[in-house]
Amino acid sequence: MKQSKSKKDRKTSAWFQRHSKDPHVKRAQREGKRSRAVFKLTEILDSNHIFIKKDAVIVDLGCAPGSWSEELRNYVDSSGKIIGIDLLPLDPIRGVTLIQGDFDSPEGQQALKEALDGRKVDLVVSDMAPEMSGHKLVDQMRMIGLNEMTMYFAQQYLKPDGDVLMKTFMGQGYDVFRQEMGKNFKRIKNIKPAASRKTSPEFFLLGLGMKVWSEEI
Repeated sequence: MKQSKSKKDRKTSAWFQRHSKDPHVKRAQREGKRSRAVFKLTEILDSNHIFIKKDAVIVDLGCAPGSWSEELRNYVDSSGKIIGIDLLPLDPIRGVTLIQGDFDSPEGQQALKEALDGRKVDLVVSDMAPEMSGHKLVDQMRMIGLNEMTMYFAQQYLKPDGDVLMKTFMGQGYDVFRQEMGKNFKRIKNIKPAASRKTSPEFFLLGLGMKVWSEEI
């Protein structure tokens, strides 16, 4: 008699079936994109009329598997710079500086500083999410921690009037973080792009127009 699948196996199988039928996954495969996540980025940029200059400097935090960095490279020319950092190894992307390292470590911060080579940043993007523990409060606080790290980086390197886009979750700590973020930007928007799965808790915070550097989060 064949044994039934474990709960974990059933969940994995159900996820794979949903993933394989996802229209954004199929589109990514059809268009040769590294992941479906690229469509979250392009939708946000287009729907919010975010203009990226040819000489823009953009930093992609938690960039694996590289679909955002790869897409952003299309917006700039040789005078611009795209830098991506992630703990995971990535296949090279033409015209993108990739750093394998922990964004929150001294080594990761130093590598980013060296890659920027004195240039200020026009746009910081982050599709980072914590490794999910299954404990809602723990995962929420880890997510807010990543958001705070992203804002700290933006405060150090973002140009006045620069923008930041980061993934977040709704829950404990979010309201306070958003209020503090609002002190640093002229406008804040909550965005749930169509490419985000309806069952996912993720949405994105877009900060437009970084205020003067003397204002701290």
